[in-house]
Amino acid sequence: MYLHLEVVRIQPAARRLHDSDSDIGESSRVQIGTIMSNHGHRGHEPSMLPDILARIDQEYVEILELLDAPAATNRIMQVVPDATGVDLAWIGEPAGADKIVLQYPVNTVTNLVRGIVVPIGTGLGGKVMAARRPMWVGDYCESDDISPHHKAPAAAEGIKAMIAVPVMHRGALLGVLYGANRGPTPFGDRTVQAMEQVAARVAAAGAVAERARHAAEVAVHEERRLVALRLHDTVGAVLFTLRAGIRRLGDEVELDEEIKTRLHTLEQQAAEASEALRGSLRVLSAPPGEVALGVALRGHCRAFQERTGIPARLIMLTDLPTLPQDRIATLADATREALLNVEKHARAKSVVLSVYCQRNGVAVTIADDGVGFTDEASWGDGLGLAATAERLGRVGGTMNIGSNEDGGITVQAWLPQ
Repeated sequence: MYLHLEVVRIQPAARRLHDSDSDIGESSRVQIGTIMSNHGHRGHEPSMLPDILARIDQEYVEILELLDAPAATNRIMQVVPDATGVDLAWIGEPAGADKIVLQYPVNTVTNLVRGIVVPIGTGLGGKVMAARRPMWVGDYCESDDISPHHKAPAAAEGIKAMIAVPVMHRGALLGVLYGANRGPTPFGDRTVQAMEQVAARVAAAGAVAERARHAAEVAVHEERRLVALRLHDTVGAVLFTLRAGIRRLGDEVELDEEIKTRLHTLEQQAAEASEALRGSLRVLSAPPGEVALGVALRGHCRAFQERTGIPARLIMLTDLPTLPQDRIATLADATREALLNVEKHARAKSVVLSVYCQRNGVAVTIADDGVGFTDEASWGDGLGLAATAERLGRVGGTMNIGSNEDGGITVQAWLPQ
């Protein structure tokens, strides 16, 4: 049987991936840093405080908008003309696998663009969907490649030239970004590059918003699971006690038949209520497949923090695929075992769990800031981690253990999809 249990030095996944954050997040951090720096330099000038607070408030609004995909997209679209030099712009968002719907028009004089459905392969945007590369037309309404159906709204807007670039994230098409001019234009490399940069920002904003939505769903389903547990321990226990009490009362020999019959009916009703409660609890506590792993990991984080008082955070670094239940259980068990080792040996002040896609699989890292390898020669000799590594190995997975830059230990469990 193959057992893969290594002791290596691992850079924490959370730190490694955060170093490559999107331009949107980086600009927010840089700008906030500039605000605080200026405040420190002019801290004795009261007249600067309102401006500083206003700018911080604006940054706060921008960060919040990153969590709302429509708001983030609308905000980015407003700057497309100035950023790229086009007269007007809009974006096509997917409506299924084979068409897009045009939305968020900027600088248009009519509302004809909004809501147009563009099937793949038709019109400029449909051709960009199929080819997944930038394309442009110098005179849109005179082009033989554009159907009259698509020319009519362009003519109403006075559009001559049009450019479209794909919005891509991790190989997936998230939409098509359009720019247009009201005069014939041979779009050059500079415009194409500017449009691609804006498309990258739209893709990054969509990815951030999707992860925020996923994290929120995980939190909601974790709360539902906790509610189900509380109902089981309270209402379920009461119903069980009530049913048992009714049964004992019905066994009394002195009771007449009519009372016994009525007690038997009450017992049946209590049994039916218990069964209905169990069915509701199963529905309440069973998360959908796309968030099941996050719910399980979040539950282990919460339990660890309640037992130890040590802060434990879960970070979803990428979108996650839907995994079979047995693989979710394997990764969750590996996480629980790693947290138990932190509790027993690490003397840590905090723990960070990161979950992300890696090498056509899913990885979970558990990083602490504890004392690290106090006896590296014997690390990993315990039965818990060895058994966990063996279970991972049975389904093609691996476990790696190493020191991290905070002086603690990082455990990484990986499983193929």
